[in-house]
Amino acid sequence: MKKDFEIISMLAWRNVWRNKRRTILTLCTIVVGCAMIILLNAFAKGGHDQMIEDATGLVMGHIHIHEKGYWENKTIDYAFEADESIEKALSSNTHIRAYCKRIMCDALIAKGGTTKGVMIQGVEPVREKQVCGLYKCIIKGRYLSDSDSTHAVIGATLAQNLKVDVGNTIAIISQGFDGSIAAEHLTIAGIFKSGNPEYDKFLLQMPLKQADETFSMMGYIHAYVIKASRIDNIDAITSSLSKKLPNNVEVLGWEKLMPELVQFIIMDDVSGYLFDLMLFLVVAFGILNTIQMSVYERTRELGIMKAVGTTPGQIVALVILETFFITVIGVLLGVALGAGISYYFTVHPIDYSQYSEEIAVWGITTTIFPATVTIANTVVTAVLTMIVSLLFCIFPARRASKLHPVEAIRHI
Repeated sequence: MKKDFEIISMLAWRNVWRNKRRTILTLCTIVVGCAMIILLNAFAKGGHDQMIEDATGLVMGHIHIHEKGYWENKTIDYAFEADESIEKALSSNTHIRAYCKRIMCDALIAKGGTTKGVMIQGVEPVREKQVCGLYKCIIKGRYLSDSDSTHAVIGATLAQNLKVDVGNTIAIISQGFDGSIAAEHLTIAGIFKSGNPEYDKFLLQMPLKQADETFSMMGYIHAYVIKASRIDNIDAITSSLSKKLPNNVEVLGWEKLMPELVQFIIMDDVSGYLFDLMLFLVVAFGILNTIQMSVYERTRELGIMKAVGTTPGQIVALVILETFFITVIGVLLGVALGAGISYYFTVHPIDYSQYSEEIAVWGITTTIFPATVTIANTVVTAVLTMIVSLLFCIFPARRASKLHPVEAIRHI
């Protein structure tokens, strides 16, 4: 049995190179198909990761801890006490890079006779910089510091609507946590332009200590905002924290905080999978055509083999081994090429910085589009290519095994 397999393997390897031109063309189809699938998936992964970082890195953060019901209602009443158990759970989690506390509420902002609605965030300036990157978007003045009190940074569109500049004083009024009227005069320390129309038009940040006093929070906060060490660790962090934190709070990852982004990524993945399917089919039909032609050209030879005692099973094994050899070589070369190109674009991402102003019109702040090559991407592509190729060779293999020896020998 072992000797028979060795003979069939030797014949299969010889048959692969009998028509070198056709084999090389088939190999090129497999190599290019595999490389394209790996490269496109790497760009999709890198683009999605960059999109998530852009959406969460500016203000949102990767993970929020709220009192249950806050995210659905977003009112000042849903606040919780920042006790030691929460701080301990956060500081002991090795997957968490940084975290900060926030007070968040809606208010009216006024300057002269102009009044606008705003989203107010009370932040810890130093720790906020470790979690989110809004401080990088300051175009006038400066970002907040821990020594500030009645200071604020506001969006460029909001500043334009209020006709204010750095150094001007604005008034805010809202409801306090205890039901009282919360009012304060704030000096504009800086103006930011994030590229996100919502933030630029409605967001105001002020020091957390001052927000605690202005809104009578009495030490209560509305959220912990967390930055994960890696996006892939977010599920592990939310699962771990949910088991350790008090029952009155909930841990929400970016998927629940930004469901519209999740839907966009899913739709993009679906279109990517359809394109992958087309490439797999191109590779599969290339293999089918090669093996079909190979079997057809060797009809007389196969008839002679059956006449001298070669079994149908051995004929099937011979054709499948030919397909296997071609596919293995093509897959190895394709994976090497696709992973190599993907890695290049990981180290040297595509840079559209020269078009930054045009891209900013669409609310996109990043101009860097990297590729992210993963082991899963390369392994799945290689395995699926092998499976699809071997499945598509079954038809010519069965046809070869069912040849009648006499008719096959007479074939011209």
